[in-house]
Amino acid sequence: MKTPSSFHPLTLASAFEQFLEVSSFARRTRESYTEDLAPLLAEIGQQPIRALTAEVLQTFLARQESLAPATYNRRLAALRSFIRWLREQGWLAEAPLDGIERKPEGKRMPRALDAQNVESVLRKIDDQRDRALFWLIYDGGLRCQEALAIDIDDISWSDRSIRLHGKGGRPREIFFSRAVGTLLDKYLATRGYPTSGPLFVTHRKARLPRRADLDADGYARLSTEVDLKRFSGHTSLRSLERYIADNREAAKRKAREWERRQHS
Repeated sequence: MKTPSSFHPLTLASAFEQFLEVSSFARRTRESYTEDLAPLLAEIGQQPIRALTAEVLQTFLARQESLAPATYNRRLAALRSFIRWLREQGWLAEAPLDGIERKPEGKRMPRALDAQNVESVLRKIDDQRDRALFWLIYDGGLRCQEALAIDIDDISWSDRSIRLHGKGGRPREIFFSRAVGTLLDKYLATRGYPTSGPLFVTHRKARLPRRADLDADGYARLSTEVDLKRFSGHTSLRSLERYIADNREAAKRKAREWERRQHS
């Protein structure tokens, strides 16, 4: 079987084909690299590798200036990866991209969904635990980690309130609707109505019970971001929290109104 060092590409195009073939890229990465470097290979792909000079690359990148920063940076990353591979094979001596910087992309804030869209998504959740969890987050305006930290003992079913331990250890109360109370009841029914321990737990028993925050049956608190990301499709929980930002303010107003009634 041939190794990369035993190939003798005559052109940049053939070298690029071998680069994609021997590299352990995912299919989508191969497609992206092919698309991003297609303009360059269309221009000089039939020339020898030594044609890939700093001047040629600077000219190519100058033509990409009109692209969005993210697209420009993606094409630059594809070039860096290809050139690094060429140098590893000993086919390119110089580093023609030295000194070329990525473009600043700026911080993109996730766009908040309106209430109708959020509730449409939440209604599609089938799992009893996830349905209760995400409706509670939305209904009460909770941060994700606050919801995961709730213990069953923190819930007052008579007035539909939950005692939370917020930032800095400061306790506060949130209130949930009858609809969310019904979802929580259905979820707890699947667990045999436990009376203590973590509210939201994993579907499988913990492998390291001494290190986990367990319920009485050996299931660990749902405390990592993995399951939430898998459901939401977002890489950051902050984007989830932004989706409920408006509802959080509404929850705060409801809480203040409730407190005023208690003191009147």
